[in-house]
Amino acid sequence: MTDAPARTYRGLPLDELLAEVSSPEPMPGAGYVAAVALEMAAGLVAMAARVSRGEWGEARGAAAQATTLRERIAPLAERNVDAYREAVALLGEDAARGDDESLRDALERAAGVPLEIAEAAVDVASLAAVVAERGDQALRADAVSAALLAEAAARAAATLVEVNLGTTSADERVARGRDLAGSATAAAQRARSTLS
Repeated sequence: MTDAPARTYRGLPLDELLAEVSSPEPMPGAGYVAAVALEMAAGLVAMAARVSRGEWGEARGAAAQATTLRERIAPLAERNVDAYREAVALLGEDAARGDDESLRDALERAAGVPLEIAEAAVDVASLAAVVAERGDQALRADAVSAALLAEAAARAAATLVEVNLGTTSADERVARGRDLAGSATAAAQRARSTLS
């Protein structure tokens, strides 16, 4: 007997995705939601940059960069679900078997994807700040909102890294997650400053 295929969430209508997120099941989880929000933030940056082409010479390049970021982020959501699903399954199995090593490895994998999400979030927030500074003023709030969404994704991802590694603050990945969240916050603040 084979296991049923793992549930995928990409491509679900929004109302079904929201029902899955709010269900009593642990999947898709916070990492998935952070990646999807980040992907949407990159889309907002691309849109704001595209609208700015008439008045900003580098707008096409910024839009292309935002699109590339969105494409880089897209697989992270499902990869996070896969890593989280494996860790959750092993948490149940290994408690009975006492197999700490395979559980530790699974939790490290479950921390790796959120770290990638945090790294991408810094890139999105930084690009959003540039678009907010140089792009069409009519869409400045969209670029700022994208930076704020990216900051939230970075903070959520950093928290997941910390939790998945057992809050071992000495672990360099925990410190890296915190640093990335701080960098995303700085970029979001830079973007927000364009509104004053």
